[in-house]
Amino acid sequence: MYKHHLYIIENHTNMHVGSGDANFDLIDKQIQRDVITGYPTIHSSSLKGALKEYCDYRHDKSEAENFIPHIFGDDNNSGKVRFVDAHLLGVPMRSSTEPYYICTSPKAISEFVESAKLFGIALQDIDKLKAFADYQGNNAAIANGNTTIETITAQANSQLDFATIESYLGAPVAIVPDKLYEKLLKDLPVIARNQLNNGESKNLWYEEVLPRKSRLYTIISDPEHLHRNDQKLTNHFTRFHGYLTDKEMIQLGGNASVGYGLCRFTEVPDA
Repeated sequence: MYKHHLYIIENHTNMHVGSGDANFDLIDKQIQRDVITGYPTIHSSSLKGALKEYCDYRHDKSEAENFIPHIFGDDNNSGKVRFVDAHLLGVPMRSSTEPYYICTSPKAISEFVESAKLFGIALQDIDKLKAFADYQGNNAAIANGNTTIETITAQANSQLDFATIESYLGAPVAIVPDKLYEKLLKDLPVIARNQLNNGESKNLWYEEVLPRKSRLYTIISDPEHLHRNDQKLTNHFTRFHGYLTDKEMIQLGGNASVGYGLCRFTEVPDA
C-alpha cells in the first residue's frame, strides 16, 4: 500500500524540460510532451532527478548519504518513493482584456480528475470540476464578460463555477475546447539562445519553453507497508514532502544558470 500525494506545480519562470529527441524543425530544442495528448509534460525520470538534486542540496554530505538513498535510491536500490509524470493542467495565453488567462481544456480537467480517482485521492467540489470536464461549447468560456484569447473567442458562462477551478489554477481562468486548446499548445513560446566565444557569437539555437505561470500536476507516493518500528524512514518521507512545499524555489529542467524552471509545489489536500 502507498500513501499518495497530489501536487500542483507552478513555474514562476519559463521552463525547458528538453525532450532530447533529434528533429529537423525550426525549433532546435523542444520540450517534453505526452505521447497521447501532445500536451507538455515532465517525465517522471526528469522530475525525480531534479528533486533528488534539490534534496541533495538541502542536506550536508553526511546526512544526504543517509537520506537520499532511502527516498531516491542509489546503485543498490531504486528508492522507496514512487514518482509519476507531471501533466499539464493550465497554461497562460494572452487576451485582449487581461494580460493573460490561464487556459485549460475539458480533456486536461478530465485527466486530472481521473488521475486523482485512480490513486484514491478525493478532490474537493468534484461535481463542479466534472462540469468543466464535460464542457462542450464551441468557444472558450470565462467567468465574466467577453474577450479574445490569442485568436479564440471567449464568452461568459454562468453555469460553471470558476472559483472551483481557480483554486487549482489561479485567476483568471478560461476553459477552451479540446481542439482549440491543442492548437494553442502547438505554438508555445520559442526563445533564441546564443553562445558566445570571447564575445563573438558562435552558435545560435532556438528552444521551446513552457511559459511562466503554467500549472502542472503530479503524484508522489510513499510506501505504507513499512515495519511499524521503522520511524526513521517515516521521518524521511515527512521531511521530503516538507521540502517540496517550503518557501524555496525548486528548479526543474535545463538552463538553471539563466533562471529557467523555478517552481513551487503545492500539495492538494484530500476532501
